[in-house]
Amino acid sequence: MTATDLVLHHYPRSPFAEKVRVAFGLKGLSWRSVIQPRIAPKPELVALTGGYRRIPVLQIGADVYCDTRRILAELEQRFPELTLYPAGTRGQADIIAAWADRALFANALGLVFGLNGDRFPPELHTDRASFTSGKFDGWDSVKMREQIPALRNQFRIHLAWLSDWLALGDAFLLGNAPSLADIAVYHPLWYARGNLGESEGLAEHPRVLAWMDRVASLGHGMVEELSPEHALETARFCQPVATPRAAYDDGTVDQQGPFAEGMMVSVMPTDWGFDPVIGAFVSAGHDSIALRREDPDVGATVVHFPRAGFAIARL
Repeated sequence: MTATDLVLHHYPRSPFAEKVRVAFGLKGLSWRSVIQPRIAPKPELVALTGGYRRIPVLQIGADVYCDTRRILAELEQRFPELTLYPAGTRGQADIIAAWADRALFANALGLVFGLNGDRFPPELHTDRASFTSGKFDGWDSVKMREQIPALRNQFRIHLAWLSDWLALGDAFLLGNAPSLADIAVYHPLWYARGNLGESEGLAEHPRVLAWMDRVASLGHGMVEELSPEHALETARFCQPVATPRAAYDDGTVDQQGPFAEGMMVSVMPTDWGFDPVIGAFVSAGHDSIALRREDPDVGATVVHFPRAGFAIARL
């Protein structure tokens, strides 16, 4: 294994991990698969990230990329040939992805847990309730059942919007080439279809199902299994790649002014998974921030996040 290998920390039923796996397929990439636990504790993962435990996480040597938006931005920068942004689609694709990652995903997740909540183990409910700090009622079995009619109606509205869009006749959402928009909209529906079949309105939209099959046919690229221990060993014997300052030229500022390299800062998601990562500021761009941290078992890693959706504070 080399310092440039792509290592995805994930688990098979993770919808956000499916988003990245399909991106690997779209780009025809080879990667290593590290299966992480579905619920905490995740000691091998947090040793790399410094506390962040959301799935997926992409590791490249001793550089660690958190959140699918930051992961996909890095893949696009490193492997631009089969692009996530066919000509003229960048802004459109990003806006569609933002809707899919929040509104569509929350709707699909709520509906799955509302209908199947009693089938999930109690420890999963406990973990997810802690993970969201009570912001999402879907982990309460009584509240889940109460929300089913509203969730069902909203899901059908989303499906109708998507079906109307696909009526334009293109193979994919932004033309006849797949884009970020497709993989972002696909992953919540993949999760719903995998848990609920083609009920809850999917069967009523053959255009949506045909489009989902086209996205699925992109595959997952070429994958090999890797143990968490080997992934940690790779980070231990690698050095983080120096971040090119020219690529990150707008810095980060708050009421006290710009952040300086080496300043201790905290980065934490604002939606769920409120586990702060603390490290020395390395660099930032318009939607990226990188921290350097030390772990007694792993050594130095640089952990990369997007800025949108994350709270950043100096310490």
